[in-house]
Amino acid sequence: MSWNSCYAFSLVSSPKTTNSFRCTPFLNRVPVSFLNAVESNGNDGGELISARADDVQSIQALFLRQCDADGLMTKQNLEAVPELADLLKEGDLLPDELSDIWNAAPKFPCDGAEEKIDVDSFTQIYRDIDDLFEDEDMEEDGTALTSAGGESESSAVSAEVINGDDEAAALRVRDEKELETVFKDICDTAGLLSREALMGWNEVKLLFDDNLLGRNEFDELFDQTIKSPGTSDQLDVEGFLSFNVALDDLFEFDDEDEERAAAVVEEVSQVKPVITETDLPAGVLFSQIADNDFLVGMEELKRWGELQDMIAEGDLMPIELQNIFANVQKADGAPEKVNEDGFYILHDAIFDLFENDNEDEQAEAEDPMAASLEAKSNLLNMLADLQRREGQSGLECSDAVQARIQEAAMLVEASSNNLLAQKDIQPADVAGSWDLLYTSSGMFRYNKGLTGLAGSVPNAEFGGLNQELIADKYLFEVKYVERIAVKSAPENSFDAKVNGDWELKKSVSLLTGAPTVIMSIEPEKVEYGPTSTRADHWKSVRSMNLLDISYLDDDLRIMRGNTSTDTIFILQRSK
Repeated sequence: MSWNSCYAFSLVSSPKTTNSFRCTPFLNRVPVSFLNAVESNGNDGGELISARADDVQSIQALFLRQCDADGLMTKQNLEAVPELADLLKEGDLLPDELSDIWNAAPKFPCDGAEEKIDVDSFTQIYRDIDDLFEDEDMEEDGTALTSAGGESESSAVSAEVINGDDEAAALRVRDEKELETVFKDICDTAGLLSREALMGWNEVKLLFDDNLLGRNEFDELFDQTIKSPGTSDQLDVEGFLSFNVALDDLFEFDDEDEERAAAVVEEVSQVKPVITETDLPAGVLFSQIADNDFLVGMEELKRWGELQDMIAEGDLMPIELQNIFANVQKADGAPEKVNEDGFYILHDAIFDLFENDNEDEQAEAEDPMAASLEAKSNLLNMLADLQRREGQSGLECSDAVQARIQEAAMLVEASSNNLLAQKDIQPADVAGSWDLLYTSSGMFRYNKGLTGLAGSVPNAEFGGLNQELIADKYLFEVKYVERIAVKSAPENSFDAKVNGDWELKKSVSLLTGAPTVIMSIEPEKVEYGPTSTRADHWKSVRSMNLLDISYLDDDLRIMRGNTSTDTIFILQRSK
């Protein structure tokens, strides 16, 4: 619960908040309908307004009721806001904390000596104060909403101040300044941004390419963002900042996401299982896949695991199966299904397509381990050759090369040496030091690495990435070390480090419905040289935050994007 939801803001009329507003530049930016609403509600003195940190209009309404006649506010005015005064009095908000937040906020140019803020700075201060508080002890029945008088209706809601407030405020200012610079580059000559122009922003295009953001999600975010006054589909800089806040919120994994995943697991558990046994007699197989009317159609054939493997491996084309099925006589009253006699004919026709006298195939079937080792060796040789020709991790390789690596990786994933097919993977199985051999991630390639520093430091390039996974009874920590190589001056090369937490989650693939193991990583800090900053402000590190483990053995790990299986990361244990 944020601090502003613990207070119902009491808006009492005062000489500074009368029905007449001066026509200042700030007030001219506010829609007339909005000012009328503020004025009409300002006289009764008893109305309450609750402003969330993401509710820009409510924050503006609060500011209009507390600012002076010029639409500005001094620090003394800010401290006199009843709710802030109460927080200061109770010690929930310290004077030094408020001073730091005030000092970090941009000031409005004034002729006088006293510093003043406008509505934009007030909004920033409001959000910074909101960030100081977190939810605590919400298990009691009901939620106590503290009124303007300070009384609690059921149970007191407490909040604790998180560490690093000064740094968070400074980083937030830096992020907003960077976004304002970006806005200037992509907006039109009138300082406005259309839906199409925003879709063309590289950050959004990258999220689209990696399937991390859908068009429907984008449209919903854009439609919910407050538009520039006087337009219906254009964003000003404030709207652009609000859009980015909402965009960041999409990537916060919360309880609702876990509930949806649980619902998918429940739905999948109710589906009839695939019959994975091979070489079953036709009669036994028919009894296991037939529907309640003892008939089999194309839908029921999807539960015949051996048949689906033939299709997946390219031994049987879907059109061949459809042609065979079309030539089998259908059951009475069911023109799309066959009875048991028809299934016998279908079964024999499928296997008549294959000849079993191929010695190479027999030898491979007798020694699956040899086939697994050969597939793995081919993949590693391909990656070693790629590194010799094009540098680290294949960041510059062509689409044709990527397609060949994808094909080789799929053979390794399907091999009998895959631990995922042998047991439940535990943290100890993946703990240790790993080097990145290759990735096809669009985000990783766009940022030229995990941190993006290789793309921002002059004459620098990505020099490799090591991932160390630490796992014991109480600690699950991840440490990345990314080498930033400076080509023109190797002595200036340096390491960037990212620390965080990790865990393994059992889930169900949103694409295939099959069980999967997800490696979930939450970066906490990015360090390079004397600089140390929170990782949640560093968007590029998200490229490895949520990946499915698709292959694992003693020294090789393959991971794929949770929502984009074409995104692949291949890592090898450090020697």
